[in-house]
Amino acid sequence: MSDKLGTVIGLLIGATLVIFGIIWPDHLSNYYLFQLREFEMTLEALKQNGAPIEQIRAHQAAFQAFQDSWFGSISRFADLKSLLIVLGGSYAATLVAFRFVDAIRAFNFIGHVFIRAKQDDDFLEVYRTVLKLCEKRVNKQMITDEEIAAVTNQDLRNWLQDFIAVEIVTEEMIEEIIRSEIEMYNYRSYEEIDLLEFMGRACPAFGMIGTVVGLILMLGSTTSDGADIAGVMGGMSVALITTLYGVLLAQII
Repeated sequence: MSDKLGTVIGLLIGATLVIFGIIWPDHLSNYYLFQLREFEMTLEALKQNGAPIEQIRAHQAAFQAFQDSWFGSISRFADLKSLLIVLGGSYAATLVAFRFVDAIRAFNFIGHVFIRAKQDDDFLEVYRTVLKLCEKRVNKQMITDEEIAAVTNQDLRNWLQDFIAVEIVTEEMIEEIIRSEIEMYNYRSYEEIDLLEFMGRACPAFGMIGTVVGLILMLGSTTSDGADIAGVMGGMSVALITTLYGVLLAQII
């Protein structure tokens, strides 16, 4: 029941993100387009008010400086509408295809990828702890409860409490149980990999959907009197940047 409820909630969240990506105003989605719209409005106001030519040229030079700056170049590729469509659509499709619990676990798996250094440290800590405890057992020394409680790795601490502190199982049984735990972990890892591969396939698809949405928005900006340049550029930016985001996310994932 919780999986179904989580899937429905996740689907609604993803669909909401896509809808917001479609209806979000263009000038509030892309900072470059926002600056372009402000430049055109200010320039038109200066001309209507009969401002000196020096003031108009200074205004044009300021916008040209923004266009030539590194921030102006980067802001052309940052588009909130495109991000909402690609991420929201991919998220919704993933929750439809997989269980909610598996999807959440896969997102945690992504986080573990970026803390590889910590995982290496954990592995070394487990290695040193096991080596130290094995030396004590070889020397016929008892492993105290305090030593077991001091182990930071939860899985290792559970195994110590169940199998080493209490001598009720053989070495073969311990090996079999630990191997089964490792196989189960590998099985869950392959499930997470399948989910991420699905997301990688879904991102370009929603990138193309965003392209169609952008073209529709661009055509909607044209009227019988002409075309709204900022509106046309906003639709075109959504059409192109969603494709860019979809391809990039597919390769990164």
